[in-house]
Amino acid sequence: MKQDRNLGDYIKKKPWPDKYTKTDEVTNLYRQEIGGNHRLIYTIRGRKEDKVYQLLDLLTHKEYDRLFGYSTT
Repeated sequence: MKQDRNLGDYIKKKPWPDKYTKTDEVTNLYRQEIGGNHRLIYTIRGRKEDKVYQLLDLLTHKEYDRLFGYSTT
């Protein structure tokens, strides 16, 4: 993340699980594929000049699909 500040994909707000919105009070949520079978979930806090990346979860692809309500493979 230090090398590529645009790492990951923004997750649209509608499917955000309560797990993140209520316990971590996130206002943005991103995912990054790790290998072929894992997803890193993170949020960015702070202002443009002093961003803080907060890692929230490392999930398998199947766990990620279940948590966000996508059909599992």
